[in-house]
Amino acid sequence: MEAPTLVKPGTMFPEAPYPLLFISGSSADLTETTRLLPLLLKSHDHIAVFFIGDLVLHEPHPLFLRFVDLCRRFKSLRPAIVARLHRVGGLRRPDWAEDDILFLAASSTKTERGYGLNGKREMGLVIIRPDGYVAYSALVDASGNTFRSTQSWLEQYLS
Repeated sequence: MEAPTLVKPGTMFPEAPYPLLFISGSSADLTETTRLLPLLLKSHDHIAVFFIGDLVLHEPHPLFLRFVDLCRRFKSLRPAIVARLHRVGGLRRPDWAEDDILFLAASSTKTERGYGLNGKREMGLVIIRPDGYVAYSALVDASGNTFRSTQSWLEQYLS
């Protein structure tokens, strides 16, 4: 069996194969969604989706802060983080989070596999264009070196 590959630039961003929970201000505001793309493209030109693998969402991991810093540099780029439901640690916004970050919880690792990740420790970053197509995708390692190359790409692409 061939190993999955991250969704490729130029392809339509696929819908989530399993329902995702939209995490907003409090647990009373949870919304289940299987139509991910309309939710993501609701109010911004481009969306940066960070699949965080097995990291715990409520711990202010340095990778989260690097991702937020990357997105903050580009006004037309909205950050979205997809975490695993069992690693969310309470269905509420993390204390470290800014208001403009969209948080989603995947109920199954099969959701990540639907985007080309292995459903284990593997993390990925996908930039989605306003028309729903993937503009950029890359695996993210624990050091976060991907964010440097992504920033260079975004500086050329969004300028």
